[in-house]
Amino acid sequence: MENDYKNLALELRRTVLKMIHHAQSSHIGSCFSSIDIMTVLYELADLSLLENGLTKDIVLIKSWNVANAYACLARKGLLPQEAVERYGDEGTQWTTILEPIPPYLPFGTGAMGYILPAGVGFALAKKIKGEEGKVYCIISDAEMQIGSTWEAAIIAAHHKLDNLVLIIDWNGFGAMGKLKESSDVEPLGDKWEAFNWNVSRINGHHYGDIERALVGEPFVEGHKQTMPRVIIARTTKGKGVSFMENQNLYHYKQLSDEELSEALGELNG
Repeated sequence: MENDYKNLALELRRTVLKMIHHAQSSHIGSCFSSIDIMTVLYELADLSLLENGLTKDIVLIKSWNVANAYACLARKGLLPQEAVERYGDEGTQWTTILEPIPPYLPFGTGAMGYILPAGVGFALAKKIKGEEGKVYCIISDAEMQIGSTWEAAIIAAHHKLDNLVLIIDWNGFGAMGKLKESSDVEPLGDKWEAFNWNVSRINGHHYGDIERALVGEPFVEGHKQTMPRVIIARTTKGKGVSFMENQNLYHYKQLSDEELSEALGELNG
């Protein structure tokens, strides 16, 4: 299965690279740091529709990784191929910062700090209604510096939202530069444990680790029953293309034709 994930993630990297070049948009570094996580997540999540029009499992993503989501969902036939081919085109809904496109992309915002609060709302609604399924949220490490993230963490623990899974894409960079190792709240796992969450720490590019964490294993010693889970995934910004890796230039930089050709050369091996 790991080879299947590897091949799929490689295909998605090529697709996303071409999408971002076509749109002359940005965030290729962030997309590539999280694409392995999203590859596995979109394969495991149950996206069948419920009577209320939402999916059984709800996936909420940081908005600047929308190219990944379009590529994953289009490959599964859940979005039209136009989402890939016309990404960022004027007059389409395929924007480069996520706008809500129900049912598979039910929530989007360009600002940081809103994904986990939205996830708490969706997860609490599922609890109240007795609905099956989980809510998965992917956020950035820089969002650890935003108060709404921690306010939502408190609420999730208070309501014992064991149907909520948070994944932190810890690539070590914010928009404007490298983050401190601590991001001012380290040790991060201890912080989340203090907020009464279950914590897993994984390599965010190891497909076996990602899959085991998403299905609920391994839990840390002292696992708390009926509590939300956070997966701290260590990743590399720009993973997969040597000249982009750990280069924050590729957070906002548009890709030239030459960069596209060189990157595709590496990805095509």
